[in-house]
Amino acid sequence: MFRSWLRVRARRAGAVTLTGLAVLAIVLATAWTATVQPAYVAQVGDATPVVEPFAAIGLTEPSGTTTGPGSTARTSSLGNTGLTFTVIPVSLTIAKSHSDPFIQGEDGVYTITVGNLATASPTNGTTVTVHDRLPEGLRADRISGAGWTCIPATLTCTRSDILPAGHSYPPITLNVDVSCHARERVTNTATVTGGGDSTTHTATDPTTIKRHGHDGDGHGGHDGHHDHCDGHDHW
Repeated sequence: MFRSWLRVRARRAGAVTLTGLAVLAIVLATAWTATVQPAYVAQVGDATPVVEPFAAIGLTEPSGTTTGPGSTARTSSLGNTGLTFTVIPVSLTIAKSHSDPFIQGEDGVYTITVGNLATASPTNGTTVTVHDRLPEGLRADRISGAGWTCIPATLTCTRSDILPAGHSYPPITLNVDVSCHARERVTNTATVTGGGDSTTHTATDPTTIKRHGHDGDGHGGHDGHHDHCDGHDHW
């Protein structure tokens, strides 16, 4: 009789222990789910990817931190877990250069280079657009660049391949004709936008233009380079 009572009591104690462990496991699993689950960006069963990184329930966005010209980094904290994520935006750059000086009646060449800051994210595959605006006295002859699709009539070049941080696209070459009446100093301007960068970036290139054959440049005005400025076919 006493032995039977001991066996029954032992079975009950074991059942209570197993029940306690099961409850503890459920509590731990619930706590883990409540802490980690909000960190997922995409919801299960949702075939459409979430565009905004970390845009899940429980996220807050404090004020941005500047990382480059015209760009802002967004910092998001994940609920009360202490985890913080910083989303670095794309930040394109543009630069222009030329061989100084230009000479009235001759050709000139500009070089346009588009890059991405080393501290930025890669471009996102959307179209990157470069547009050049020539000043009075300069007329476009050709515009081209490896991998670029350029339209001479609008002086616009586009491409959409990914540009990693700290890299540059192949340069764009813009050939121009210099008017015989071009001013002594003009400024050429080019802009770039796209690739995930919502800011329009601008580059300017002040250009000195020498007079044709009358400023002691050694040409004398009759060596074949300036004949059309001395004739009737100049502009």
